[in-house]
Amino acid sequence: MVAHKWADSIGFYDAETGKSIKVIPAGKKPHEFALTPDLGLAYVTNYGVDLYTETSPGENTLTIIDLARREMIGQIELGRHRRPHGIHRGASGRLYVTCDFPPSFVVVDPEAKKVVRSIEVGQELPHMLAVTERETKAYVANSGSGTVSVIDLGAGKAVKHIRVDGVPMGLEFSRDGQRLYATTRTDNALAVIDTGKDELVSKIRIPGQPVRVLLTPDGKHLLVSLTEAGDLAVVSTATHQVVQRFHAGARVEGMGVDRSGRFGYVSAQADNKVVKFSLSDWKPVLEIRTAARPDPIAVLRR
Repeated sequence: MVAHKWADSIGFYDAETGKSIKVIPAGKKPHEFALTPDLGLAYVTNYGVDLYTETSPGENTLTIIDLARREMIGQIELGRHRRPHGIHRGASGRLYVTCDFPPSFVVVDPEAKKVVRSIEVGQELPHMLAVTERETKAYVANSGSGTVSVIDLGAGKAVKHIRVDGVPMGLEFSRDGQRLYATTRTDNALAVIDTGKDELVSKIRIPGQPVRVLLTPDGKHLLVSLTEAGDLAVVSTATHQVVQRFHAGARVEGMGVDRSGRFGYVSAQADNKVVKFSLSDWKPVLEIRTAARPDPIAVLRR
């Protein structure tokens, strides 16, 4: 499953052959999505503009996709909250969403289809987010402020802004949750945050403008997409060293891995393709042609 940001659609593709199975409408400028655990539904943020640097208000909706039928079945209105970007579904079933205008962290009840809480981030351009397993705390990468905000979900407020510099974008927890990794695009680094102290402890330098980070199923590596270079870097979680790097295409960004831990996928946005690669030797094995500007990827069970 791939979101086509500039084609206002979601595409389903055969992961073995790359053949397009179905393309469906998904609202204006679908940007990120979250899936229910049973893979029954997907909730898609409708950003409404092409680039995060634009100033126009964009959209204020989430699109609901029935994954079994591969159909758009509805939308959730976010009211005054515009340009929804990052999204996470918690174990509680609630959806957590970042919005650019006003800069906020929004909690959505998908059953009632309404916003139940809005938390001011106090920083500019909230981008991606990460929520702890127990949904007590969340982190927000603020692309316009060079910070990662800490949100106390019980108190309903931002309690700290961690300076990481550059343009923070992607976030990913370590397997034990004791570390949070944040890509800092223009700082050319992967920031490492101690989640116990909520402090920056180190930076892993990776030239090429890192934008997304994804932990492999075995927890041994971090996959980092480098949008300017068009490369994917592989970082050891044990040593924090780059152990592999390969070229995937122009403006790489979104990534996914299959549940077996055998293959990874990365979107080359400007080439309108997804590259499938081996998680054992890091070699590309398939190119999947897509509609315009593919980004987030999910690998679904058959």
